[in-house]
Amino acid sequence: MRIGGVFGALVVLIIIAVGFSTMKFAQVNEGERGIIVTQGRVEGIQEPGIFFRPFAPFTVIEIVNVRRQSRTIEQNVASSDKQLYDIDIQVDFSRLPTPDALRDSYGEIGVDDAQLNNFLDGFINDALKSASTQFTLDQVLSDRGGFADRIRQFLVTSPGQGLDAPVEQLFVRLEAVKVLDISVGEQYAALLAEKANLEVQIETEQKRREQIQAQQENNLFQAEQEAQVLLTRERGQTEAALEASSRDAQVRAIQGRYWRENPELFELRKRELMVEMLNNGNMWFIDPGTDVTLLLNQMGNTDGSSTPIVPVQPVAPSVPVPDVP
Repeated sequence: MRIGGVFGALVVLIIIAVGFSTMKFAQVNEGERGIIVTQGRVEGIQEPGIFFRPFAPFTVIEIVNVRRQSRTIEQNVASSDKQLYDIDIQVDFSRLPTPDALRDSYGEIGVDDAQLNNFLDGFINDALKSASTQFTLDQVLSDRGGFADRIRQFLVTSPGQGLDAPVEQLFVRLEAVKVLDISVGEQYAALLAEKANLEVQIETEQKRREQIQAQQENNLFQAEQEAQVLLTRERGQTEAALEASSRDAQVRAIQGRYWRENPELFELRKRELMVEMLNNGNMWFIDPGTDVTLLLNQMGNTDGSSTPIVPVQPVAPSVPVPDVP
């Protein structure tokens, strides 16, 4: 009994030792995935956490980085207008974290980031060269976002029938594409500076013309307003003159009627005119057939003074005197 107990304990110890020596333990952190490989076959995907399996001598845990990564590419390219320039771009990406994508990626690319980056750099270079031939250098400088979008399209679009897009071939997700820097030659830089100066001059001239046009419109508006004021003033003066003339005519008509209806007043007015005539020392000769009543009605001056009138008396014709020898 004692020997059998010792043997059993020894067997247990051997099993425990074998279990400890063949167990698999791995710590999978956030941003990582564990690929469980048993005898060369992907058995499963381990999420972030602790993996522990005893008696697993043929099991391997491959840690895969699924965090966001960046690749920076520097390249000398030619634009569609045959201009050479240096460009730096940055491509942000991450591995697809789905179990199927991780299995396929392990079988075709592996878990090494360096291997993945080599494949991705080749696709980025090809996309950069293709995009540069579709833009002039001026367009690249003025629309970096559009140029970056074109590079992105080449990376996410199938290059031909029956072929997967580059990101699908690498089992990655494209996060962003950015143009970091563009360097041009000295000659083209001088042309760009001259163009910028010309654009400033054109903009300044345009603003000056707009100011002149605005000033002309303002002057025209002021002239129209002044003409309107002058026209209104003239209309008012004309209407006032017509009104004054109308009232003066009415007054003179009333005076003439009053003189004709009052002979005594008419005679008195004639005498007053005689006195004024004598005082002024002026002599006026009136045809005997003149209507004195109408004449009296028109004698007033604008200042209220009157012109003296002397009735004409008939004069006998002169008799010639004969010459005395």
